[in-house]
Amino acid sequence: MTESRATILVVEDNPATRKLIEDILRADHRVITAADGREALAAVDAEKGGIDLILLDIIMPGMGGYEVCERLKSREDTRDIPIIFLTIMEADKDEAKGFAAGVSDYIVKPVNRLRLKARVANQLLIRAHQRELALKNAELQEALEQIKVLKGIVPICSYCKQVRNDEGYWQQVEDYVSRRSEAEFSHSICPSCMKRHYPEIMPPEGSRS
Repeated sequence: MTESRATILVVEDNPATRKLIEDILRADHRVITAADGREALAAVDAEKGGIDLILLDIIMPGMGGYEVCERLKSREDTRDIPIIFLTIMEADKDEAKGFAAGVSDYIVKPVNRLRLKARVANQLLIRAHQRELALKNAELQEALEQIKVLKGIVPICSYCKQVRNDEGYWQQVEDYVSRRSEAEFSHSICPSCMKRHYPEIMPPEGSRS
């Protein structure tokens, strides 16, 4: 999702206000509309997670904005969609109720073009940052899971030093580690093994190599 092509759902029962908001935003964004709460929930389901922002009227016939907001915030697949309430109310208690329900911002009607575009852009920017952070967290979690693979008790043969893997098969320790990390091995011979297996090429005791 880029901010210029975000998908915005406008939920407003007044046709004139709904059309005005759509006209203001559609030059920069993909705009879909709903006339009431039930249409809004149906539109969210139809988009299958593709909605980036919802502009939601508070007072509507049938299911009002608060109930729509609470339903969306109770669902794992929609709880992170930012919601801006469209309202004619400016009382502090109404704002407090909305923020408690999970709303991100308010726009007071009648709608001001510049204020609408600015607040929409702000919420879309926050949304983009949240998605970027979630992606980085997922990458970090994957990295941590890979690190955890090499923790714990690993059965190793006392004689040949092969390691028993999770499937119960024995394999060389370098194969075991390489498959579970980014480590690479280069083979060499330690001084003790060199003395035991190749005494003829070992320098005399006390001499420098």
